[in-house]
Amino acid sequence: MTFARLQAEVLEPELCTACGVCELACPAAVIGFDGLDPVLTAPGWTAADCGSCTDCIDVCPGADPATPPAERRLFGRTRSTQERWTGIFSEVVAGRSRVPAVFEASASGGSITTLMQSALHSGDAQVVLSMGRDRAEPWRAAPALVRRPGELLETAQSTYQLAPYLGALRRIMDREPAVRVALTGVACHIQGMRKLQALPTAAGRWAREQVVLMVEPACSSSTRPEGTRAVISDRAGVAVRDVVRLRYREGEYPGDIAIRTADGADHRVAFWRAVRDFAANKTHRCLACGDWMSGLADVSVSDGDPNIFAASIEGGGEAKHGRVFVRTAAGARAVAQAGAAGLLEVWAVELAGLNLGLERKRNRRAAYERSGRPVPRGPIPDWAEDMEIIPDSHWLAAPGELR
Repeated sequence: MTFARLQAEVLEPELCTACGVCELACPAAVIGFDGLDPVLTAPGWTAADCGSCTDCIDVCPGADPATPPAERRLFGRTRSTQERWTGIFSEVVAGRSRVPAVFEASASGGSITTLMQSALHSGDAQVVLSMGRDRAEPWRAAPALVRRPGELLETAQSTYQLAPYLGALRRIMDREPAVRVALTGVACHIQGMRKLQALPTAAGRWAREQVVLMVEPACSSSTRPEGTRAVISDRAGVAVRDVVRLRYREGEYPGDIAIRTADGADHRVAFWRAVRDFAANKTHRCLACGDWMSGLADVSVSDGDPNIFAASIEGGGEAKHGRVFVRTAAGARAVAQAGAAGLLEVWAVELAGLNLGLERKRNRRAAYERSGRPVPRGPIPDWAEDMEIIPDSHWLAAPGELR
């Protein structure tokens, strides 16, 4: 009755990340999604029919991302308290794409897109899983399976919207099991995949052997689809049925929300305004999350500008680039290969100063740790944030609001 456990331990306490790894891992292929919620999809199938199978709860990162055992497998040790929010890495460099089209299409320099393109160019991977858009409703996020490097331009940029994701790999695993996969995903996606790779199941073996590269963006938190809908309808004054294309970080860095409608018109919403609207449309699991980056990807990338919210309001800030955290041998090979191919430029950088996304994450985590509500386990057992909590509204103050 494992799905019943999933309901009791993850869904009812609102700890589901909507990552979709349960759909990928289920040996009976009976788990799907109703919106952001995992459900049993086989006619007449109930939780009792799961029998003794525990795969869906074993791979779920919702309540327990299982970071320490994954770190021991990857690095031979667990992170120190100084590595609490960054995780273990061998080096960090600044990075940006050398390909003008990728650089222009990107949110923060195109390092992730470039690494995915490089994997396809080299043949290391034959399919990339990236977050794209729903074909029927282009304002909704949806997973995209990409086979041509040029197609990754449409999935470049951050997507500030939740959508079931890893389950899209099910058809690759079932129909093309020899295909090698690279993927980009936020912390919960990477944690779910690392948990799957640890299982002695058919899906676990496939994930170990065929998923060859995982790259993650840093994540302050994601947003329900309703957050994007509110920006489109309330801020831009556009009916979602008229949207044919949506980008979250378009134009001059750090970018605006760009909405194209069926009549060919382009509508813009300042990024900082959208961030404030997104803040009202989070799940409990995202707000209580204990990870900025999982630290378990082969490579992690954060925005090079530590405060894109302020840059969106005031202009200026740092030139568009990302900070690239190289973690594993596979990650180091991927970065070196992209550089040798002339696709990626990297240079030395120091980690210093405040990062707004990380500070918002730390403060929210501290508040939820003290709230009494169930929260997901953090990467260091029994660690709690010892800090004076600054409300999220402070970090997202508009001009004049703090005076």
